Amino acid sequence: MDKNMDKNFVNLNTNPCKMCMPMGSISAFYGVRKCMTILHGSQGCATYIRRHMATHYNEPVDVASSSLTEEGAVFGGEKNLMKGLDNLIRLYDPDVIGVPTTCLAETIGEDTEGIVARYVEAHPGLRVKIVTVASAGYSGTQFEGFFRTLRALVSQTEPDAAPNGKVNIVTNMISPADTRFLKALVSGMGIDAIFLPDLSENLDGVHKEAYDRLPMAGTSLAEIAQMAGATCTIEMSSFFDPSYSPGQFLLEKYGVPLRRTALPVSLRDTDRLIALLSLAGGIVTDGIEKERGRFLDAMVDSHKYNAQARAAVFGEPDFVFAVCRLLVENGAMPVVAATGSVCPSFREMLEPELAGLAGFHLGEKPVALDDCDFAEIESYVKKLGVNVLVGNSDGRRIAEAAQVPLVRCAFPVHDHVGGQRIRTLGFEGGLMLLDRITNAVISGVETTFRRELYEKYYGSA
Repeated sequence: MDKNMDKNFVNLNTNPCKMCMPMGSISAFYGVRKCMTILHGSQGCATYIRRHMATHYNEPVDVASSSLTEEGAVFGGEKNLMKGLDNLIRLYDPDVIGVPTTCLAETIGEDTEGIVARYVEAHPGLRVKIVTVASAGYSGTQFEGFFRTLRALVSQTEPDAAPNGKVNIVTNMISPADTRFLKALVSGMGIDAIFLPDLSENLDGVHKEAYDRLPMAGTSLAEIAQMAGATCTIEMSSFFDPSYSPGQFLLEKYGVPLRRTALPVSLRDTDRLIALLSLAGGIVTDGIEKERGRFLDAMVDSHKYNAQARAAVFGEPDFVFAVCRLLVENGAMPVVAATGSVCPSFREMLEPELAGLAGFHLGEKPVALDDCDFAEIESYVKKLGVNVLVGNSDGRRIAEAAQVPLVRCAFPVHDHVGGQRIRTLGFEGGLMLLDRITNAVISGVETTFRRELYEKYYGSA
C-alpha cells in the first residue's frame, strides 16, 4: 500500500473525512439514561452538533452550551459554566450531566474539572452526577470523543464492585438498530449484560403525545457502577488506545477481564463475537445457526458479482476496517480505505487483509489513508477506477463527480431518511450490507456497459 502514490499531492485537509470530538462525546452521552449534556465552549458548537445529529437520527436533540464569548475567552468561563449547570438542574432534573469541552475551552486552558469540583463543593447534597470530558475538536475525531466519554463515565462513577454475574458490552458508535440487534442477540443467548452506551431507544424512539425532555432509556448510572463487578468486558473496537478504553480501565482498576473484537460485520467477526459470548456463558441457539447459514448462502449467491467490485470505504477507523473485512471475504477489492482520524495502525492492520486479493498480486496498489480529507479520497477514486463507495452521506459529492454509486451507512446520513435504522452488524446486518454493495455494483455495470461497448467499437459520441 502506498499512501504517497502521487508525490505531487499536497496533504492539506480542506474537507476532512471526520466529525469533531464533541460530536462523538455527545453521541455517547445520549446512550445514558436521564443524561443532559452541556458543551463548555461557544454556542455555535452546540448548534452544529444538534443539527448533524437531528438530521441523521430524525429525533429532537438537546445540547446545552456554556456560551463562551470574547469575555469568557479572556477571563475564563467558570461563571458561564456554573450558571449553565444551575439552569440544567432546574429545568431538566437530570441524573447525569455530561460536560465535554470544545476547542475554545481547551485553547484557553480552562480547568473544567476544577470548576465542576468547586460547583459540587458549593452544592452539598447534590444528587446529579457531573462527568467531564476533555474533547477539543482539533485533538481528535468523533471516534476518540466517543471512547473518551465512555472511559470518563466508568472512571468518574462511584463503583459497585460486588460480583454480579453480568457481562459488559462496550459498543462503538453504531446505529440504534444495530444496538437493538446486539441486545436481542445477547439476551437470546441467556446473558445478562450491561451495554455502554445503549443508543437503542433515545435516538430512535417511538411516537409519543408528550415530549420527554430527557432521554428516558439507555444505561443507568447504577448499571455503569455495576460494570466494576462484571464477569468480563467485551469491547468492540479494533484500534486500541489504553488511555481511552473503558474496558482497559475496568481491567486495571477492578480486574474485570477484557476481551476485544472488531465490529461484527463480516462472517468471521460475527463468529468471533458469538464465540466470546459463548465463553461468557451464552448458548448458541438454532436461530443463530440459521442466520449464519443464510449469510453463507447469500455469500454464495453474490460472489460471482463481487469480483467486479472496486470499493472505496471511508469513515471512522473501526467501521472502515470491519467493512473491508466483509468485502475481502466476498472477493471484492477495497482499493481505497480511508479515515479522517490520525490512526497510525490503520494501514498496518489493513495490509494483511488485502495481501491475499488476486488484484494485489497483479500489480494493484490499494491505499490506506488516515488523517485524510475528501479531496484526497476523490483523487484516488478516479485514479484507481473505484466503482462503488461505502460510507456516510459526506461522500455524495464524490459520488456525483465520479459518477460512482454511494452505499450510505454509518454517521452521518443527511440526504436520506432512516440513518438511525441502518443495519450492518451480525449475520443479518452483514448480509443486508453485502446485498446493498453487490446491487450497487450490478446497477453500475447494467447502466454503463452499453455505453462502454459503443465507445469501444464506434468511438465516443
